Amino acid sequence: TDQPNPRRCGREFQSMLEGYEEEEEEAITEERGQTGLAEKKRRLNINQVKALEKNFELENKLEPERKVKLAQELGLQPRQVAVWFQNRRARWKTKQLEKDYGVLKTQYDSLRHNFDSLRRENESLLQE
Repeated sequence: TDQPNPRRCGREFQSMLEGYEEEEEEAITEERGQTGLAEKKRRLNINQVKALEKNFELENKLEPERKVKLAQELGLQPRQVAVWFQNRRARWKTKQLEKDYGVLKTQYDSLRHNFDSLRRENESLLQE
C-alpha cells in the first residue's frame, strides 16, 4: 500500500504555513491602511489553517454567511478569511495549471516521438 511520506508531508505543510503567513501579512497591511493603526502582525495557528483547508476542500468559494461564521469560529476577521480563500484559490489554480502542463507535455513528447519514428520509417520506405 502507498503510505504518505511523513517527512515530505511535513515539508509541504510547512510551506503551506509560510504561504499563509504571507497572506496574513497582506490582510493586516490592508487593515492598517484602513484604520491607520500599527497593529501587531497576526499569524494563523495550525488549527485555524487546518479548519480553513478542510472548508476549502468542501467548497473553494465563500458565501458571505459562511465567511462570517468561519471567522467567528476561528477567531479571525471576516476579511482575513476572505483573503485566505482568495489566495488559496490562486495557489490551487497555479498547481492545477502545473498539472495540466505536465499532462500536455507528456502527450506532446509522445506524439513527437511517434511522428519522428513515422517520418524516419517513411523516408526509409521511399529510399527502397
